[in-house]
Amino acid sequence: MVHSLKKPVIMILLTVLSTLIYLISPANSQSSFSEPSQPVEVGIWLVNIEKFELSTGSYNIDFYLWFKWQGNLSPKNYEFMNGRTTSIDTRVDRSDYTEFRIRGTFLKTLSFKNYPFDEHVLTIEIEDKLNPIENLVYVPDLKESGIDPSINIPGWNLKEWSVNVVKHQYPGNETYSRFIFEFVLARSTLSSVLKTVVPILIITCIAMLAFVISPANFGQRIGLGVTTLMSAVAFHLALSGQIPPIGYLTLADKIMLTVYALFLYSLATTARIMRLVDQKQMEKAEEINKKAIKLVPIIGFILFIGLLTLV
Repeated sequence: MVHSLKKPVIMILLTVLSTLIYLISPANSQSSFSEPSQPVEVGIWLVNIEKFELSTGSYNIDFYLWFKWQGNLSPKNYEFMNGRTTSIDTRVDRSDYTEFRIRGTFLKTLSFKNYPFDEHVLTIEIEDKLNPIENLVYVPDLKESGIDPSINIPGWNLKEWSVNVVKHQYPGNETYSRFIFEFVLARSTLSSVLKTVVPILIITCIAMLAFVISPANFGQRIGLGVTTLMSAVAFHLALSGQIPPIGYLTLADKIMLTVYALFLYSLATTARIMRLVDQKQMEKAEEINKKAIKLVPIIGFILFIGLLTLV
């Protein structure tokens, strides 16, 4: 009888002991009692873009920033990851909502590959200083965020904007929630065409007029080619001076390289014609000149397409 009672009692004790060990184990303690990340709704209303510097990739902006939350963690310990503030004015400060008006200077690495038809994606990036993503996660306020329609930047068009949240991981496996407000500035297409493409097309057309000058007047042909070449180089230098030094070719560079190749083709043809004129072979010189002028658009097209695809 005693032996029959001992066995159930031992089984009950073992069950209770294993349950206690399971409950106090570290892994189970974290999964049972850890709280989910506190969501914080973040929004930005862009008021003004005061300055945009291509040489440094900096832009001075004026905007409203607000946080909405329900919980114990305050989102006021934020920092800007791609800039610094010059002034912060607290407009509203409650236990579940806070709003600031901020002016600051922000930075972005710019790409000029499509210059003078370039577009630049500029951002405002925010992270919490203290709380990783396990404690606090940002949620974009899509309803109230946006851009003031009165913003006007001379020479630029404000095309579009967006807000999103990404995970940003640091060494040591620490991950933070990062809020990103993006807006796109694009050059005015009409302005870019009139100021950059049209002038160099006119210079090139003037240079190509050398083919309509009689081969006998090769001196005038060479003078016209050299003069327009110097004008093209000066224009290229002025065009390149509007952007910072970069290590790759822009669209403007590719256009100018095509122009230089056409100038070289024109001068080389004139040199060959000049030699034929000296040898009294006027008919052959005229024939070469007629064939050469027909090849100008073909050579220019092939060179430009080649530069677009290979460089």
